[in-house]
Amino acid sequence: MPGPRQPPWSPQHRTVPIDYLDGDTSQVMRGYRYELLVECRERHIHRQAVTPYTSGIGGYGFVIQGDRRYGDKNTVTLWTTRRTWQTFHLKAGTSQYRTLMDLPEYSKLLAAIAADYPPGSLTAELTATLTQILQLWAAAKDNGSNHLDLRPVDEIVAARLNPFVRAWRGKEKDR
Repeated sequence: MPGPRQPPWSPQHRTVPIDYLDGDTSQVMRGYRYELLVECRERHIHRQAVTPYTSGIGGYGFVIQGDRRYGDKNTVTLWTTRRTWQTFHLKAGTSQYRTLMDLPEYSKLLAAIAADYPPGSLTAELTATLTQILQLWAAAKDNGSNHLDLRPVDEIVAARLNPFVRAWRGKEKDR
């Protein structure tokens, strides 16, 4: 007769961004997936807790991540070499960053530009491409599961497009 089924597991981050964790992560247990699966089996931790991590300094590998019930969206709970759970907060710049872009206004501007050019033209394709990039950016920012620092994308796009959006909005109000 099979043993009891484990409850569904939903780790908070698909990839743990080690560089963006606030605190000393030297005690976090890292390793190959199969090594951490053995640790999970020995400690009765759900096998889906083994999660990839990325780090500019340490490269990439796997860690054991706690379930989302251990913290909120701005924290990550990881298994340590001391065989205990430790909760880390995401650095303030990562979790509390407010976007410089006004995505609904960008969307309106890009739709207006696309309407002025025939489908298949270079401008129409660039507009569609930028729209998709901004949608991907917004989705990555909203789900909080992204290991990439999105601030440079935000700063570049905002610096280049915010003046055009303001000018376009001024023309729209004059009509």
